[in-house]
Amino acid sequence: MLDSSIFVELKASGNLPSPRGSALKVLDLCQRDNLTLPELIHAVQVDPAMVGRLLKMANSAAFGRPRPVVALTPDVLMSIGIQSVRQLVLAFSLVSGNRQGQCADFDYEAFWSRSAATGVAMQLLGAATRAAPPPELFTVGLLANVGRLALSAIHPLAYGKLLQQVGGRLGNGLTALEEHAFGYSHAEVASAMMQDWGLPRLFCDAVLRHEQPDADGPRRDSRSAQLVRCIHLASRLAELCFVQGEERRAGFLELLPLAHELEIADGNLAKLGDQMLSEWKEWSQLLEIAVREVTPFTALNTAVQQVGESVGECRKLSVLVIDEDAAAAERLKLLLESGGHRVNLAQGGHDGLVEVLDRQPQLVCVDLCADLDRGLELIRTLRQTELGRSVYIMVLTRPDDDERLTMALEAGADDYLDKPVVPKLLDARLRAGHRMIREQQLLRLEQETLRRRLLELAITSQHAREAALTDVLTGLYNRRHAIDRLKQEWAAADRGMRPLAVLMLDIDYFKAVNDSHGHDAGDEALRQVADTLRAISRMSDVVCRYGGEEFLVIAPDTSLDGALQLAERMRSAVAQRNLALATQCVKLTISLGVAVKGDGISGAERLLKAADDALYRAKQYGRNRVESGP
Repeated sequence: MLDSSIFVELKASGNLPSPRGSALKVLDLCQRDNLTLPELIHAVQVDPAMVGRLLKMANSAAFGRPRPVVALTPDVLMSIGIQSVRQLVLAFSLVSGNRQGQCADFDYEAFWSRSAATGVAMQLLGAATRAAPPPELFTVGLLANVGRLALSAIHPLAYGKLLQQVGGRLGNGLTALEEHAFGYSHAEVASAMMQDWGLPRLFCDAVLRHEQPDADGPRRDSRSAQLVRCIHLASRLAELCFVQGEERRAGFLELLPLAHELEIADGNLAKLGDQMLSEWKEWSQLLEIAVREVTPFTALNTAVQQVGESVGECRKLSVLVIDEDAAAAERLKLLLESGGHRVNLAQGGHDGLVEVLDRQPQLVCVDLCADLDRGLELIRTLRQTELGRSVYIMVLTRPDDDERLTMALEAGADDYLDKPVVPKLLDARLRAGHRMIREQQLLRLEQETLRRRLLELAITSQHAREAALTDVLTGLYNRRHAIDRLKQEWAAADRGMRPLAVLMLDIDYFKAVNDSHGHDAGDEALRQVADTLRAISRMSDVVCRYGGEEFLVIAPDTSLDGALQLAERMRSAVAQRNLALATQCVKLTISLGVAVKGDGISGAERLLKAADDALYRAKQYGRNRVESGP
């Protein structure tokens, strides 16, 4: 664990990767107790790329939507979760703002490509093991190795030399060199950074330990240990995307025992790997990260089958025995453990429910002999939860008690055993149960593939929608969206009898910029002015590029005085900014016209015309000023 005083020094250096721009606004909002979902949606929509990434997450297979969503709505954000949105925005911002740096030997593009693959693998493994919400697991995977990026920024020369020593290969060898050179490793830095960003301590601790999953720590059946193994396996899967031939085949075979610990069969791991490759390409395109062509994991099928045959037909199961008779429970535990299964015990319905939710076993054995009513209630309660619906439930009953057995099956039990338990019959029932569990896993993978295809259509649709409504040069909304949005805001203001203002503004002497510095410099000036307007605008304001060097700001719930103050802030901010163009820094000014809904203005078009007339007067009276109309 990194000493807190050392992390304070690293943070004070100003070199640690950190979120920037509109992401900071979203992160600050998510910390507020009185945050409203419309506020959050407005803040996210400032960045159309961020909208696309959140929609991709919302449409991922883990959410199981019957049809893809194509727009951010309160319901969509609620399904992702505010905490998950915050973490995703943080992760996406770090990718966008840290694509290059001062460490010449650090491959930034390959780092983010590996990180994206790890994030996707982590999300898929999380869906298979139900370790945590998929969006949060994607973030954990994406940032699991962010400490390497931090070390390359803090010690660019020294870290470059370490990378040269290991030939650019990542692994425990590099970690040992980090600890020797700096006194701490990238995993310690990553854990401290994630904790500083407000990620749950459970995730931070798992990232700290993920490179050595077998080191001393929480018990192996705990949720923390499961997360550690998930991150470790996800990282190893991602690494296999960057090797070929026999090395890749041997590396995949090494992962099979790790997958077995997470109850993932060999063939399922290969299918999960192929799904990772597919979604890795999609996420890489969305994050604008280079991606390489990789041979499918299922091409390693011969090796997978050979290993699968050697392991045997019946995989070892994680079992929870719920029995108020402690002696009987212990006997059954010993019998199950002799078959290689991992077994935990619980007494009574309430304790049993808690243990199921905490340990997430594959199979639950419930004794109905001691207390029938409590046992049936437990089964019904489990079947009402998302986790409980996928658990295989076997009940223990007295011989020839058909009524009791019928009630158990109607409550949701999958199978039964008579007491006392016959070992040979128990083994046969476990094999049957395992086949059912395996088929369910295969079905989930098939469903995820179908949902992924639907997701592809949704992303394509979203990209087309964004392209139609967004100005490519500045990233602001375009004229088409501006006109439609103004009509919507006018109708809303009419219904609610609320004020509405618009600001029309124009860059002064913009033609001279193009003539003196060239059109590329003119484009850069438009981008920088757009950035200034975006930074000055309030969350409720809608900033658009109306055409050429002209911009429109729609300000709902804003009186004339408020609109004039906003316009003056924008005018002053642009006038005070030094714009860095191709050859030099220049000063620009803007003129603004303000109009508000009121007497004499009967519609959105008239309101827009009044603001345009006021802008014309501002130009006539000397520019770099604000005028109001009508």
